[in-house]
Amino acid sequence: MKRVALLAVLALVAAASASATTSGRTLRGDGMTLSLPVGWHGVVGPGGVQAADFRLGPRVRTSAGLARVARGHVHVMVSNGGPWVPYLPQYHRARAPLVLRKRDLLQGGLEGFVGNDTFARRDVVLGGDMIEVLADLGPKPHIAAALQKVNRVLATLHVLPPRVLRPRNGRLAADGVSVRLLTGWSGHIEIPAHRYAARVVLRVARANVHVTLLELTEAPMGDHLDLPVVLTSRNVLHSTSPPLARRVFSRGGRSFDLSVTTRSESDLHEANRLLATLDIVPRPWTFESCNLTLRLPGTWRAAIRPHSGCYPVIKLRGPGVLVVLTELRPGEQASGRIVRRNGRRFHVEVKPASAGAAADAVLATLRARPRS
Repeated sequence: MKRVALLAVLALVAAASASATTSGRTLRGDGMTLSLPVGWHGVVGPGGVQAADFRLGPRVRTSAGLARVARGHVHVMVSNGGPWVPYLPQYHRARAPLVLRKRDLLQGGLEGFVGNDTFARRDVVLGGDMIEVLADLGPKPHIAAALQKVNRVLATLHVLPPRVLRPRNGRLAADGVSVRLLTGWSGHIEIPAHRYAARVVLRVARANVHVTLLELTEAPMGDHLDLPVVLTSRNVLHSTSPPLARRVFSRGGRSFDLSVTTRSESDLHEANRLLATLDIVPRPWTFESCNLTLRLPGTWRAAIRPHSGCYPVIKLRGPGVLVVLTELRPGEQASGRIVRRNGRRFHVEVKPASAGAAADAVLATLRARPRS
């Protein structure tokens, strides 16, 4: 998901589609399709889909600013930030076909791009997703003609819609996430067409209180929370209108981004009553850091304190067990159990000792790349 500010955490991160340079056909990536006129070329990568009326080099796939746009040519970049979230108000709802207008022209240059090209940009909500369109119109362009070229291609942009699930027997449920709709509440669950940024999106509302819960695709991030999740005044962002309460948290080996519109204390109270019915089924997950991985049950948590040079101390907590995994430096000695992987040594402590079988099952999944 490159994920615009979610992602501030997120650093909405997007998964890449296969790299390709194409001409006269349809690009597919990040839950979008874009058709190329004859003579146009395109690439698909972690930055989304890109199209130009000249050939794009392969390095442009990950660094759009490397494209050199000659006068009279254009380069269009479309990225998908994932399902819309209410704390990013710069994304305005739009309808297809999407067009860039003269008022979308940017003043001055753009970070990451060299030269004196003219740019146009528009951030919109299209098909329920946050779409960023950036067009490099080249140096000293004929604005009307350049925008006409760009809009001819944007007319083919299609954002794949999510699958929408309605309540059944008073509950919304999908993929191990569920909530009971209390009296006066309504809503739905969205399953994104391409889960590059979010797996599940829960949207429910009661009067002016709107609750949005995204399960993110990242490994567990944010504070671990036990259920029920409770929002307080400390979680309120007063910089938004209306004010929003927001928490990014992990639970059951999964990551979540929760936001709630809250104009008053009573709004927060109503949201917490609903959140008291939230249930999350744990899911196995992969911890990754310092060129090592561990496969953990959803009921386990991990915390890391990396040493200089990334010789980490990793604390793993499961039901009734604590495992401390300390990577030893070259020549460093330690008594007790030592686990070796690809020339790397890890000192292991298990508390209580009677939990050795549970610890061994997790330690068996330890993979570490050799140090260069």
